[in-house]
Amino acid sequence: MQIRKLSYHETETIVEYLQAMLDEMASFGGHVFQNSDAGSTWLRDCIQSQINSPDHLFLGVELDAAPSQLIGILEASIAHLPPVFLPKASLHIHAIYVVPTHRRSGVARSLMEEAFQWGQDKGCTEVDLHVLQNSPAKSLYEGLGFGAFQIEMRRKL
Repeated sequence: MQIRKLSYHETETIVEYLQAMLDEMASFGGHVFQNSDAGSTWLRDCIQSQINSPDHLFLGVELDAAPSQLIGILEASIAHLPPVFLPKASLHIHAIYVVPTHRRSGVARSLMEEAFQWGQDKGCTEVDLHVLQNSPAKSLYEGLGFGAFQIEMRRKL
């Protein structure tokens, strides 16, 4: 298994994996992804505008066996607090996706640890992410030391 930064020419694969992640999240109560040209175009534009930014990270995991096969991705960025607060840089994990056949084998943990190191190298002092209450990934995050910081509450109108 090899972890590396993803490149601009891999945008379509990133879009495909993010769409799969969003579809899975919907099954756990998340927002439903609009599987349309407009939804895909929006994702593609976001990725292409951020993939070469020094404060944005797109990682991929490949199997060592030939031909190489991308089995997971992670997207993260550096977030800064608004100026009304004391300065602090945080690593924000936007997305992580591992293909179903390679889950529970350490792929997600390895991606997260690589992102943690990148964040530390960039001066971040903490890492945050959002997870759905019913997501099976919640146990992974708790095992990595994440805990609830702020709870978002909702109700139907």
